[in-house]
Amino acid sequence: MTTIDHGFAQDRPSGMLDWLMSFRRNMASAHTRSGEPRMRAAEPLLLDTPVAPGFRPIQQEDEVAEAPRALSMGAMAAPLKPISLRRDSIYSAFSTAMPVTDRHGLAGRNGELEKLVEAIVVQRKHAVIFGTRGSGKTSLARVFGDLADEAGCVALYGSASGDADFDALFRPFLSELPMSGAGQEKARKLMNETIDGTRLANLLVEDVRQRAILILDEYDRVRSDEAKSDVATLLKLLTDIHSPVQVVLVGIAGDVDGLIAAHPSLRRHIAPQRVAPIPKPELERLLMSCADNARLRLDPDALDALAGAAMGSPYHARLFGMQAALVAEAAGRERMTLADVEQGLASALEDWAEMSGATHALFRRILWDAGANRRMIALAGVAASQMSVISYDRLVRLSHEVLGGGSINEGQAADTLRRLEPILTPMPGGELFMFEDTLAPQFLLLMAKQPVPATPPAPTPAEEMRAMLRGVDGL
Repeated sequence: MTTIDHGFAQDRPSGMLDWLMSFRRNMASAHTRSGEPRMRAAEPLLLDTPVAPGFRPIQQEDEVAEAPRALSMGAMAAPLKPISLRRDSIYSAFSTAMPVTDRHGLAGRNGELEKLVEAIVVQRKHAVIFGTRGSGKTSLARVFGDLADEAGCVALYGSASGDADFDALFRPFLSELPMSGAGQEKARKLMNETIDGTRLANLLVEDVRQRAILILDEYDRVRSDEAKSDVATLLKLLTDIHSPVQVVLVGIAGDVDGLIAAHPSLRRHIAPQRVAPIPKPELERLLMSCADNARLRLDPDALDALAGAAMGSPYHARLFGMQAALVAEAAGRERMTLADVEQGLASALEDWAEMSGATHALFRRILWDAGANRRMIALAGVAASQMSVISYDRLVRLSHEVLGGGSINEGQAADTLRRLEPILTPMPGGELFMFEDTLAPQFLLLMAKQPVPATPPAPTPAEEMRAMLRGVDGL
């Protein structure tokens, strides 16, 4: 299902230039603001009347049902640990589940926001926001949408699905667009027919009565090449006929071509915005803000270790910080130490291994028998986290700059890509590759820093089955 969010600002500056100046001033001081978490009084868990296996309450005809009563922890075989308000505040402060919707919680993205405002709101270009998973693309797009609303536009937010065609991508926007009466009537008729690029473009240029920005998130999920081609055609038509509507595509990609095969003449009308890793000082400010909201303190070496392990990713910074904070909370302390961070990183790695078992097993295997190539494999993870995409040439160049050495690095780079091939996705052209799980590079580096295990990794289920089949038809 595609969801649409929109809003209208109540107080808007009278002029675009005045608004831009105000925006820059506000964003310059955004990092100084912080909020206090709400603390709710704990309420007892309630247990209704006992229920029999037939799922119907046991109650005599003449018996009056008792009021709900507090759950007795003593009646349980293994009592649950009491719910901690501090743990609740930690989950809230370091939350990784929801994108940021408030500009004051969007760390290190002032430059990207200014570029998007300038390109889309002022210059009326379309835009492509791209980067790895967890880099903050959706948060950036949503906060930009709020700023566009304040600038007098109507920003509408939608999310794509994998099987969506052109019609499914844009149909949900029709009922929300600010159109004239005649336009609304045309839209109602169009809703009963298949939507194509030409008819939609005509509607968006003739009958939309206010600047509108359509933000289409998770565009990388769209599998249909025909749908992507139709979207590119729509962008070209909207540009050629000076429509008051701009489109912003958001998705996981290493470059613009990873999301849209744009015609050369359209490229000058598209503003590419890569969501790059956040500089370490900004990442440290994000972690400090989260810790403050959780009413915890961070030791300097603990802060340095968390920011370093995240490698510029706000998602990983929050995830690793949450795990470290939970370790400190379990010990009854109000500050996070380096030991807490180390234990928290281990917990985060264990959780990721449960979710991404195949990738974790591959990393463990190639690191175990990598030998002298272990540093090159770790470098591939660092490069993927900083550049989104890796290649043989990039690994060779980086290895000379970072690791030193001579021609031996070329063989190590080729061997590394060969070993990582099962979890790499080729980009258009075939020379650049992204990690299929774009959250994986940070965990690859964590694993590379661990001591080499004394025994080889356990065989995967597929390898075990292959061994069982040995001797069947020559296997």
